[in-house]
Amino acid sequence: MQRAYLLHSRPYQEHKLLIELLTESQGRIGAVVRVGTSKAQRLKRALLQPFQPLQIELSGRSQLKTLSRVEAAAPALPLVGKPQYAGLYLNELCVRLLAEGDPVPCVFDGYHQSLLGLAKAEPMEPTLRYFEWLLLDALGAAPSLQFDTQGGEIEAKGRYQLVPQQGFEASQLNEPGANYSGQTLESLSARQLTPEQWRESKHLLRQLLSPLLGDKPLTSRALFQPRKGDSSD
Repeated sequence: MQRAYLLHSRPYQEHKLLIELLTESQGRIGAVVRVGTSKAQRLKRALLQPFQPLQIELSGRSQLKTLSRVEAAAPALPLVGKPQYAGLYLNELCVRLLAEGDPVPCVFDGYHQSLLGLAKAEPMEPTLRYFEWLLLDALGAAPSLQFDTQGGEIEAKGRYQLVPQQGFEASQLNEPGANYSGQTLESLSARQLTPEQWRESKHLLRQLLSPLLGDKPLTSRALFQPRKGDSSD
């Protein structure tokens, strides 16, 4: 058996679910699971919820596996409100960006730690940024945070423009949104973003993720939009 989390599920044929899993040893995997009326099948369905740490066993030789066994590895992580939306955002990123069947243990571990942080009410913004960067790095799409396009070291007092598929280029401009502070790049690399750097790092990560995600919007981002008449935020 291996550790896993449910990323997404939908009905599939009669008394079945088509599920997407993030697994420790096989990466993102699609599987079918029977969820009929027997006690064992009802229990299986009850366990297949987002943010529930799982131990699973898959069978089958085709690309679409069968979930033959599932157990709770630990209690479900209590994500409610914005932390829940953040967790669903991480799920959608994994479904959209990870190739099926490509083992990425570092992403699984990073995902697990991110959920733990969200469940402990740790600051949400840096938690999301660190996972986004980890995912980009695992995909080979993360530019160097140590050196610019000319081979010079990134300097905390410098400003840098992101050149697609090349990296960061030293810039003489000081225009937030058009280029980035060297201090923010260093803090992202060291996983020590300050609240003052959250907005800039969010803009950077969106710029990096955009070419990979394409034109189809992330549905989970809409959950963060304030609802009409909602004055709680």
